[in-house]
Amino acid sequence: MARPREFNIDTALDGAMGIFWRQGYKATNLPDLLAAMGLTRGSFYKAFEDKESVYCAALDRYDHTVVTTTLGILGNCEAATATECLMPMFTPSDKTSFGCFICNAMVEVAPEHPEIAKKTQDMADRLRGGILMVLENKNVGDSTAYREELADVILHLYFGFQSIGKAGMPNQDWRGRLQRLLEEDR
Repeated sequence: MARPREFNIDTALDGAMGIFWRQGYKATNLPDLLAAMGLTRGSFYKAFEDKESVYCAALDRYDHTVVTTTLGILGNCEAATATECLMPMFTPSDKTSFGCFICNAMVEVAPEHPEIAKKTQDMADRLRGGILMVLENKNVGDSTAYREELADVILHLYFGFQSIGKAGMPNQDWRGRLQRLLEEDR
């Protein structure tokens, strides 16, 4: 009879997500990963096949926690303007210096791993859908085609915001940029 798992899988994946997010996939070695996850080598290999399988699971955890939370915020926004609804995506946090885990994975890992490429594209598509929902709910623009194009622009602006944060560049006027882009009065 197999022994029950002696660790919390979500806690371990949060640790893996954090170290991959901060250091990247290639720079994270097994000892770093074990320490971040709070696991022994034996427990690690009983639960996961290898580093790549943990990375995939960490991306799934990010999707289920960060992306889903962001979509909930966007979907439940009762602010008067689209800018106000979108600002949580453009507000620096304690993880701003890490960049965006999706962007990091797209750049570092996705070109060599089709499964990671699909996961990151699916997450980006979900975020784009949340942005589009805000634009539709706030009646931005005069057509669906315009809102869809604008959702793409805002998603890419968000990825740029994340990249600038990782580069340690000074805070920008993201609210003003969104207001101008969305043609909303200040």
